[in-house]
Amino acid sequence: MKALGFSDPARARTRLLTAGALAAAINGAPAPVSAQVLEEIVVTATRREAGLQDIGISVTAFSGDDLRQYNVVRTDDLAYMTPGLQYTLGSSTPLVGLVSIRGVAQNDFSSHLEGANVLYVDDIYRPSISSYIQKFFDVERVEVLKGPQGTLFGRNATGGLVHIVTREPAEELDGFIDVTVGEYDQVVVEGAAGGRIAPGVLGRVALHHTSHDGWIENAIGPDSIEDDTSAVRAKLVLEPNDQLRIKLQGEWFRTWPVDGGGGFATGGFVGPDTLGRFKPAPAPTDAGYVDADGSPFTGEFDFPGRFEREEVMVFGDIEYSYDNFTFKSLTAYSELDDDYTEDNDLTPIDIAIFRTRSDQENFSQELRMNADYDRMRLTGGFYYLNIDGTYFQNYQINNLGAGGPSQILPGFPPFLIPLGFNQFADYSVETESWSIFAQGEFNLTPVLTVTAGLRYTQDEKDYAYLNTCENLLPFPACPPVFDPATLAGAGLVTDNHDEDGVSARLQLDYRLSDEWLVFASYNRGYKAFNYNAGFAGAADVASARFKGENLNAFEIGTKLEFWDRRARLNASGFYYLYEDYQAFDQRGVNFILSNTDATVYGADAELTVTPGYGLNFLFGLSLLETDVEDIPIGGQLLEREAPQSPPVTFNFAASKDFEVALGTVRLGLDGVYTDHYFSQLTNAPVTRVGDHWLLNGRLTFFSTDERWEVSVFARNLLDEERLMYAFDITFPGNGLVEQTFTSPRWVGGQVRYRF
Repeated sequence: MKALGFSDPARARTRLLTAGALAAAINGAPAPVSAQVLEEIVVTATRREAGLQDIGISVTAFSGDDLRQYNVVRTDDLAYMTPGLQYTLGSSTPLVGLVSIRGVAQNDFSSHLEGANVLYVDDIYRPSISSYIQKFFDVERVEVLKGPQGTLFGRNATGGLVHIVTREPAEELDGFIDVTVGEYDQVVVEGAAGGRIAPGVLGRVALHHTSHDGWIENAIGPDSIEDDTSAVRAKLVLEPNDQLRIKLQGEWFRTWPVDGGGGFATGGFVGPDTLGRFKPAPAPTDAGYVDADGSPFTGEFDFPGRFEREEVMVFGDIEYSYDNFTFKSLTAYSELDDDYTEDNDLTPIDIAIFRTRSDQENFSQELRMNADYDRMRLTGGFYYLNIDGTYFQNYQINNLGAGGPSQILPGFPPFLIPLGFNQFADYSVETESWSIFAQGEFNLTPVLTVTAGLRYTQDEKDYAYLNTCENLLPFPACPPVFDPATLAGAGLVTDNHDEDGVSARLQLDYRLSDEWLVFASYNRGYKAFNYNAGFAGAADVASARFKGENLNAFEIGTKLEFWDRRARLNASGFYYLYEDYQAFDQRGVNFILSNTDATVYGADAELTVTPGYGLNFLFGLSLLETDVEDIPIGGQLLEREAPQSPPVTFNFAASKDFEVALGTVRLGLDGVYTDHYFSQLTNAPVTRVGDHWLLNGRLTFFSTDERWEVSVFARNLLDEERLMYAFDITFPGNGLVEQTFTSPRWVGGQVRYRF
């Protein structure tokens, strides 16, 4: 019998875990009419197995079965059920994932950048934000760690991280096949099988495919935001004896070329403070375009966007145990390629096209040792990373102005100066990084534990940037018009630089009783320096490189189980001081990262209640205040809210099980309220995202033999038009605000068979 909500009734697997703000889960088999109790949750946030309620770290985690029951199918869906997490796309197409945890964010979408909140899959760091959008298939659990995690996980985990743990092969043969169909001709097929192949040899293979039509209707071309994604994961585990375990794993992920890049275009203008404002209705762009029906789910795109991505990874995980010691070697190699093109003006007028491509090779090696004693646990090791990437950006303006009649709609005055140019940026960044780290936990008394950790990181980068341009009209728009002090006009720009940084942790855990833990911690996070690519090369050469950032984080928290272990309340408060915060400032075609200081503080909490009678409840709350200093606006240095940082979010999930003749029926409802926030650091009015609700529902039948599961579901039950992101590109002659919305209501059905 499981304690909480939405898990596979066939297995008492790890429940919806929540280690830090409030542990949560709605897992489990059909609930009895008598009272339930919460089972112990095990997490690996300390790089070893530990009870959720026994560690002073804020983590929210979900089992793979919970993800399905919450309609969480992709990494960005995690934000719906995780207090303090915002996980959005720079466009409706899943080109990059922009992650904010407790207001710590970096929302430049250039593919060479590493995030301030990082992604791990099966203990392996994924360097590029282009790989942050992942499909969930054959997943054991997902953990979201909040606050700096630099000492043990390292590599830029300034604000926290998302760790996806996929299913390992079991001793006995097991597997499943799962088919989902839904609106927009959606078809999702998943399957996995694994078990013991021979004495000392285990294996598992998992497959996934998703396809659906575009959900933004294009009146003059193919519909936008399609999907056609295939993925394979294979694991081979060798266990020659009780001490040695060798795992070889390979992954292939491919989104085939699809129509993408669609968004909603409306008119704006540059205010006296250089920030974009909306034009009065009907709000035409400077080219005279007005959306016909005002719906974000329709459009008129003369140039169909395209998107494709392929990622291949192989790695080896070797673990050897001797006495109280465990030695681990993690070796990984991956290749990532993506190609994206969009109608940058999002109108039927042939104005602008944006293209970006990346080709990245990554290699990492980690050597780690754990030592476990009665009163002491030690972890230490060495980490090496090489990222070798080449990148391409293209900004094409096709006759913006009076030079082409097709640019001007009837009744709208022509522009004074025609512009037409094709601008190309070819650049490369190679990163070589190494670090050493150590962390120890010491039981000073049976109820008091101190944790101390330190990590030293050294980064060296080679950077080369070349911008070229060709005129498309007789009027010259290319250099020497471009300022030679900018990347756009300077020719070949190169740089080699190295920098080091320190991450640290000091923490006290005090157990008031068997059910109640309180903790206090200081963490120092470090994120390495990097380079601007700029949009159309607008960044200054002198500021092409920006420094690494440091975050000093103070946190207090509590973890409490009560009501005879039928309820769990975990909560924490935090105060962050940023030094050299990597601030991303986007105005028009100026996309620039620079350093400043910032302050972030707030609290988050989660409450799980299992009163019995088949009822399960989960509630989460996040309160947040952010202040980024010295942002130049209108000739002044002003304070601004950090992007993707809503002051309040509230999430919930509720389920009720009903016993029927052939099994159990579960009715579930979950939702999230998100307060307003700004998608850009300038806090321009056109980048303000208003508060909104998202509600999802699911009705599931579980067979008595626990082999069959049949569901119907609805995502975005209320069919809300949910704005998630906006670009201020209101420079004169363009007057455009580009907005990204999430999908409309999506209804479907799902069947799963286990063996």
